[in-house]
Amino acid sequence: MTVCFTFINEYILGKNSSVEHAAINRVKLFNHYKAPAQIVTKMYDRLLHQTMGTFQLANQQVLNMFDYFQQTTDVPTKVLHTDDMHLPVEYAVEVGANFSKIFNGDEHVSNVGFIPGTIGRVFYQEFFDNQGNLSSTDLWDWRGFKSSTQYFGQNGKLVLERFYNLQGETVIEQYYVPDTNGNPLASRLILKNYRDQAERFFQDANHLFRFFLAELSHLDKQTTTFISDRPGTSVKPLLELQDDSHKYVTVPIYQAKDINDPIHSPLDGFLTPAFDNLQHFDGFITATESQAQHLRTRFPKAKVTVLPTVTTSPLAQSKLQPITARPKQLLYVGRLAPDRQLNQLIRTIALVKQQVKEIQCDFYGYGDPEYLKTLNKLVEELKLTNNVHLLDYHPDLETRYDDYQLLLNTDIVDGGPMSMPEAMSHGIPVISYRFNYGPKDWIDDGHDGFIVDPGNQLALRDRVIELMTDTKKLTAFSEAAFKKLHTSQTDLKVWHRWQQLLGIK
Repeated sequence: MTVCFTFINEYILGKNSSVEHAAINRVKLFNHYKAPAQIVTKMYDRLLHQTMGTFQLANQQVLNMFDYFQQTTDVPTKVLHTDDMHLPVEYAVEVGANFSKIFNGDEHVSNVGFIPGTIGRVFYQEFFDNQGNLSSTDLWDWRGFKSSTQYFGQNGKLVLERFYNLQGETVIEQYYVPDTNGNPLASRLILKNYRDQAERFFQDANHLFRFFLAELSHLDKQTTTFISDRPGTSVKPLLELQDDSHKYVTVPIYQAKDINDPIHSPLDGFLTPAFDNLQHFDGFITATESQAQHLRTRFPKAKVTVLPTVTTSPLAQSKLQPITARPKQLLYVGRLAPDRQLNQLIRTIALVKQQVKEIQCDFYGYGDPEYLKTLNKLVEELKLTNNVHLLDYHPDLETRYDDYQLLLNTDIVDGGPMSMPEAMSHGIPVISYRFNYGPKDWIDDGHDGFIVDPGNQLALRDRVIELMTDTKKLTAFSEAAFKKLHTSQTDLKVWHRWQQLLGIK
């Protein structure tokens, strides 16, 4: 086993944040330059390999902890339907849209559930006792094999999980006890028959993850470099790893609890253990120079490096879609959450509409359903249903940027929104509130975008109208943004910075 560069994450989901997108971009960059690298994830996820296909990730680019111990890291995919499960011939199957009911005579003995978005592809099988209570559930992986079983007590609460290898042998057992509210609390995890040891005991999956990282480091033929992408997932495990591996921590979030005092206010709780143990880590990585400067000021002994999360092709090999030929106007990309102040952005659209009647703005992102209801209600109140569109998360967003002319951002604070450099790499000028971190790092105010004071919706309106009504200026801003990103953040330039940081030859 030789995987020198390991990027530690919690998961890769169907809908991801910039943390996961940055990791995906990075592993592809490393592999493009023949550096052995992979994303390591902790969460048990039966749809992981479906998701990997969505983001064009190969098996060798992602290693999940449960896949590793279940020995299912590289399994061919087969489609499994209810008919393939060899149910007893006397059973009757009542097919439904989302699951099928299984009957033994008049007795409802089981349900077979389907993977969302598929036609009858098996995802789970529930089993009921003779009183109709759920007794256990077999869980099936996207790739078509039974991956685990959950067992439930008389109160319907989870008490035990078993995870299998492809031969159906139990390799992990996870036990649960009721917490103070009666909900399942992990109490003991047993790893079975791993490397000729019958049983290894852990408290829960978090403790198993620490053992897992130590195993990866031990099994690597070369010195492993760990890069923590999610501090809450990997800082503590890396602190426990006392070997010769190299350890870096990315800082993907605003590091302090007070948005107005990044230098002195208490640190984010997930980052505190890392900065309390500077000597244990080889360095820290940020997406913006402004955040790096704040961290260097606060922690003079910390080695902080700025590495872009977005890379581009060289200018000579890139083609700019003319901004005036694009069919759509305004764009927002990011989480749909209160800290993004999207109510202000929507109100700004209403102000713009007073002068630009046909104005359109598409919102790409995911968020809490209740918050989305408040946004939709505001859209209706402002009579913007034909102007503002909440389009959810799209994994193929990279293919959509060329349709838009301006990106808007009204964040309170951020660790460096990926949407800004992504949009600019497609020649989209950015108009943003001023906040830590991002706007001043990427936007040359008045040249390739605008930065306005936080909360100043009138100024935001004026800047949007200025570019929407002046095609010559909009074109100049677009060309400047495109040139900057395809000059300063090319794949090769960013790769050279990684080489310098990690000592890659």
